Amino acid sequence: MKLLRECIREMLNEQIDMQTIADDLDNLSVDELMELWNAVVAAHGRKEKEIKAGFSKGDKVEFDHDGETITGTVARRGGKFVSVNVHGYGKPWKRNPSSLRKI
Repeated sequence: MKLLRECIREMLNEQIDMQTIADDLDNLSVDELMELWNAVVAAHGRKEKEIKAGFSKGDKVEFDHDGETITGTVARRGGKFVSVNVHGYGKPWKRNPSSLRKI
């Protein structure tokens, strides 16, 4: 497992492209793949929380839906989603925080 961490650090320091990393996955053991998967899931969760923390109730935001830009106001931040009130719609839209942009 220590070897995997060193390998990942080396790849990141050299800024190897994603295709090279994907090709190298075949060389990992099942245990190393599980460790890598868990690390990616944890990093993704941290990044989502960081993005979501940037939104507060009342913030004006926009997002894209079916080629159209929708504007609304943050109603609340939930576990995985941010609820956005959009004028003209009865219910709030549940959106992934990474799809929202502050106005």
